[in-house]
Formats: sequence, structure tokens, C-alpha cells
Amino acid sequence: MNPVLIHEIYHKSPVTILEDVSVRDALNTILHKGINGLVVVNKASKVVGVLAVQDIAGATIPRQFKKNIHMAAAMYRKGFFSESCLAIQDDPVSKYMRKNFVSVNLQDNIMAVTADFLKNDLYIVPVIEDGKLLGVITRSEIKKALAYGMKLQELCPT
Repeated sequence: MNPVLIHEIYHKSPVTILEDVSVRDALNTILHKGINGLVVVNKASKVVGVLAVQDIAGATIPRQFKKNIHMAAAMYRKGFFSESCLAIQDDPVSKYMRKNFVSVNLQDNIMAVTADFLKNDLYIVPVIEDGKLLGVITRSEIKKALAYGMKLQELCPT
């Protein structure tokens, strides 16, 4: 098998979190599930965003430091990172989630999704059909598709 369409490779058990859950609880879920991102839903179970580890990490870095690594290094002081983490921990994930997220459907092809992963530095892409969340594509699924493409299937967990 050499998967080329999303329905052949997507992960059918997405981990979701409500948009009003705290960043701390979201990170706790990420850590306990061993994943890098979550699909964010509202109370009606509609997908409203995605939240990845890099979105949480990005929230701890002051805006002026994001474009200037040298400034971030120069302005660093002991305890600053911990203070930044504590400052956002009770905020709702809706404050930091990606609201302009990419989604795919079952008939999209893996090349298009891989290109999106590279262009937008993605970690998680919801698979949505008729407004319903069916699963996700993560970097693990991209890795599996690459392995199949290179005939390394025996190394891929099913």
C-alpha cells in the first residue's frame, strides 16, 4: 500500500479540548496523551481552532522577542520564562489557538497536506467532512506516508 489520499492515512481518534479550557489543562492533556497538538471545539462540538505546543510556547515569548532572537537572549533574566508560563496558565486556549487553521477532507491528497505542513509549520490538521470532525493528520501520519512512499512499511506501526 502506498497511501496517497487522506482517508488512507488519517488518525481516527482526535484529541479535542473545549475552547474555554485553561492553557495549563491543555498542556496537561498534551503531556499525558503524548501528542503535540489538540483540536479545539466549542460546546456544540464544532471545530473552532487548533492548539499545538508551539502555540503555547509562543504565548510565553514577548512579541518584540519573536522576531529578534538576539534581543530575547540579551533581555533574559533568571525566572523570566517561569513567570511567563505562570502568566498564561489560566488563560483559555481560545486566546492562543490558531483560529485560521487548515483542515482537509477524506479525498484530499497527501502531497497537498504535506505542502501545507511545510508552508505553515503545522503539527495538527483536522479532517472534517460535512462539518463533522472525523480525525486528524499529524506529523506522525506524514512520517508514516513518507515511510510507505520509501517502502519502509515494516517500520510503520499500524
